[in-house]
Amino acid sequence: MKMKKAVAAVLSAVMMILTGTAAPAENAAGPFCDAAMQLLFETGNVTLTGEAEFFLDGERFKTAEMNHIQDGENSLYRLALRTPRRDGSGGPDRESGYTIIANGEKVYVMEVFYPGLYKTGTTGLQTSVLRRSVHMDLMKELLKVLSDQAETLAGVNAVTVTRDEKGGQELRIELGEEVPEMVNTALSLFFQFAAKRWFNTDYDYVNEREMPLMDDCLTVAQGILDTMKSVSLKKAVLSVRLDWDGRLVQAEGNVSLNLYTARDGIRQLDITFSLNTSDWGVSRVNRFSPADYGVTLMEGAMDVDALEMQP
Repeated sequence: MKMKKAVAAVLSAVMMILTGTAAPAENAAGPFCDAAMQLLFETGNVTLTGEAEFFLDGERFKTAEMNHIQDGENSLYRLALRTPRRDGSGGPDRESGYTIIANGEKVYVMEVFYPGLYKTGTTGLQTSVLRRSVHMDLMKELLKVLSDQAETLAGVNAVTVTRDEKGGQELRIELGEEVPEMVNTALSLFFQFAAKRWFNTDYDYVNEREMPLMDDCLTVAQGILDTMKSVSLKKAVLSVRLDWDGRLVQAEGNVSLNLYTARDGIRQLDITFSLNTSDWGVSRVNRFSPADYGVTLMEGAMDVDALEMQP
């Protein structure tokens, strides 16, 4: 699915790029960057909950609520989406989303548009929140380079780190358009990588002269993907908190990006988000059972359980 783990991707990408590019000379943001990597790629049992709102030129076009439970080879990912109606009727938001349960290489999907039904499929085995790959590892190395050179990329006043009486730490970052162009180039690369992985948009096959007008696209999100050439940071306020064990337990913030499009000029994308983690080491995802969710297999859908029993 195009939207699979999209909200988690947005939240993690914002945390990763901003944490890696705003630190004083002593690199005080290092533990926060390490904690984000540990959470996303090395943790096999944890629960994440998140919310995000997306605005284009000041108008909200998507609200998302996410819940991800990772339990070794088993996981549950639930995404609830609310989209304002574009007909100007002022009616209630259109609701969509889905729940995906993975048991090893088997996947079970229940969509809001098809209540009471589910379908199945297969995927690669995954034991962490985000899937590692050669390309993903390259993005991580780029982030490390930015973090190592952080003292030349932002002033010391851009970030503050405070400690609480229980041994936890909180990082607060405030950035504006004055960041070096190297940061914006890296941000565009992260944006395009996310678009390819989660939205099947590969900009290596896109010609600027063939990009449409944003208003000609079916949805606002698709319009952003189909018309964007690059992005730059306009403003960001971010807070990340670690507990006494150095684990990332909360992140929240507001990010404003300039979107440079092929035919629509510069548009502004604003993202407001929050992310919380809990149940480290005790999260639980049971084997999928249709009875537990009150669903039946969609007519004509592949049944991975039935295929497994065939000789």
